[in-house]
Amino acid sequence: MNLRLLAREVREYPATVLFSLSWVVVFVAMVAVHLRDVPAPTWGRLLLTGMGDGRRFGDLTIADLANGEYWRLITCNFVHYSAIHIGMNLFAFYLLGALLESWYGSWTLVAIYGTTGVFGNLLSTLARRAIGSNPLIHSGGGSVVIMGLIGLCAAAGWASRSSRDRELTWQMLKALAITGALGLAFPRYIDNWGHAGGALVGLPIGLAHRRLRADQYSHWVWGAGVAWSLILVAGGLAQARSDRNERGARAMTALRQELDAHFTAYRVILAVRQWAYQGGDSRGLATLLRSQVALLDREPTRAAYRRMLPLANEFARRKPTAAELEAFRRDLEAVRKPLHDAADARLKAYWAGRRQMDASAAGTRPAATPPVRPAPKSAAPRRDGGG
Repeated sequence: MNLRLLAREVREYPATVLFSLSWVVVFVAMVAVHLRDVPAPTWGRLLLTGMGDGRRFGDLTIADLANGEYWRLITCNFVHYSAIHIGMNLFAFYLLGALLESWYGSWTLVAIYGTTGVFGNLLSTLARRAIGSNPLIHSGGGSVVIMGLIGLCAAAGWASRSSRDRELTWQMLKALAITGALGLAFPRYIDNWGHAGGALVGLPIGLAHRRLRADQYSHWVWGAGVAWSLILVAGGLAQARSDRNERGARAMTALRQELDAHFTAYRVILAVRQWAYQGGDSRGLATLLRSQVALLDREPTRAAYRRMLPLANEFARRKPTAAELEAFRRDLEAVRKPLHDAADARLKAYWAGRRQMDASAAGTRPAATPPVRPAPKSAAPRRDGGG
């Protein structure tokens, strides 16, 4: 696509192009956050199975809606979980969006996007809640809007009563049937209720096809488009504010995960240390050490950890010599000490953060952090207090 053709597309279908670009921007941001937060992301997840939930970017759960986060009915229409997810949706939306924008104009398409997305997701959420679906299942994507556009085109073709437009109805009905079949075949990855909700909202809009074409330059159409534009922007701003408010809780969750990982690694090192000083079955030493490779195979424990692994493999086959056992003990202490200090530092940071969050919630100043006695060198740092 050359620049002249691209400029013509933007000029003729500005709303379709803008919505499509917003999807891409949100997806790129999700990928960037995923690559930053996940130590070893798999391309299979990015391309096919999905990156997990998109809460930070506004996807929707029944629990979120029950908690009053109504803006997610808007923002979830911009969230996509994998490359194939956004790729297929972009292809379908651009074709249908450009068609409807050529029929009704840009402002009408904006209003249709908002109406089908919000009310389609609302119907989906109500239906899933009525049948007792898991309230924590995340849903997102532009397919609810796309199904709304398909339902609109099907009804518009039927309402026009011309043979050419009736063919459009037939094509849209086939698209609905194929999408429904795929939803039944892959219910884990496809939101059938969302698709049904979007289509149900789009059908009655399509029955007003002639009125919408006739009034595309009227003041009420312009007003509806502007109103929905403001609503969509307000939804994005509400999600940005919610994400900012949850920043502290996310940091605490990440710190707790780091703390748990360090405590687990420290317990493993203590188990290996017990064998090194008291003896016992050495066949599982290498497996224990390899289980903590993600945490120990980095500075400042990398060199000592890498020297321990081949020795642990040897000890599984034969009895260690005195020199080998002494070298193993030295490397073990070289790993244990910085791991103990790192766990202790994270423990202090975690409880300091908890006190600050509790004080902020109560509207008081956080108390000074009391000195923490270091744990004995022969034991793992303690996690005093609650969870």
